[in-house]
Order: sequence, then C-alpha cells, then structure tokens
Amino acid sequence: MRGVREPQKDKPQPSTPPMKLKAITSLFAALCVLLVTTAGADDAKIPGMKKAPAAAAEALKKYAADAGMKIKKVAVEEHGKVTVYEAELKAPGKADREVAVTADGKVKGEEETIPLDKVPEAVRRAIEANAKGAKFERVQRIKEDGETVYKAEYVLKGKATEVVFFTRTGRLSLRRSNAPHARQE
Repeated sequence: MRGVREPQKDKPQPSTPPMKLKAITSLFAALCVLLVTTAGADDAKIPGMKKAPAAAAEALKKYAADAGMKIKKVAVEEHGKVTVYEAELKAPGKADREVAVTADGKVKGEEETIPLDKVPEAVRRAIEANAKGAKFERVQRIKEDGETVYKAEYVLKGKATEVVFFTRTGRLSLRRSNAPHARQE
C-alpha cells in the first residue's frame, strides 16, 4: 500500500536526545545536593549533635531511624573512662529511650522507660518493697556492656527521694538518696 509506512524492524529506535539527558542528569544532581543539605540542616537543629564525631552522629541517626524515633538532643558523657555521645529519643506512642555510642559509632548502652508490669517478677517485687511509703514514678531498663539493670525512681511528697538500681534477679545493685536528676511531680 502506498502512503502507509511500516516500521523497519532492523533499524534501532532513536535514543533520548542529548539535551534531555543533560537536563535529567542536572535535575538528579540538584536533588542529591538538596537531600544532603537538608540532612545536614536537620543535624544542626538537634541540640548537641555538632559535638558528636561523624561516626557517632551517623550511628545515633541510624539507631533512631531503626527504632522509628527522633533524636531530641545529644549530650557528651563519660561512662567509666569512655567518652560517649548519648541521644534522647522520642516518638508519639513509644516509651522514651536513650542510646549511648562511642566516638567510633559502637553502641555502648541503651536505656528505655518501661511499665512496671514489663519488668521481671523478682525486680517488680524488689521495686515495690523498696518504696517505703514513696510513690513509684518510673522504671528504666538499662543495658550496658552486656549487663542489664533496672533503675527505679520514687517520689515522696512531690520530691524525688531515691533512685535504686536492681539486677535482673531483683538484687539491690545501687541506691542513691535525694536524687536531684530524677523527675519531680
């Protein structure tokens, strides 16, 4: 038939024009720069994050992302003779959590606020027995260097009175009276 062209099967189809390819490449590069810049800007908004070395900052961000939480602030602390970078993590509907990493990004310790009914039975009984008229405020599970302890905070007449640490078996590990860093009602 005349006037109707049939496509040639052996002839390669035209590729993306060079100008269009350059525009796509430029757009992709601009998006990458924007993402990197935005990530850096978010770090600047987190109090204390600038003090953390790059490996520690990356480890904290990964831990928070994996937990589905946001970093609220970062503090530099000493755990024994080791300097750690400790982040407070929060998320709606989740228990508060803290994670401490070393300068090279290794997790040194984790703390998580948990309900009393989620601690081992021996620990729960020890926490209740140590209340001595004070109101139990909160308990945290602390994992550090392969060991787990439970930290109980008590309030008496609106003032923090004690912070007590227990092992998994409910054995008293450490007691601090009039703990100034415990939350007050």
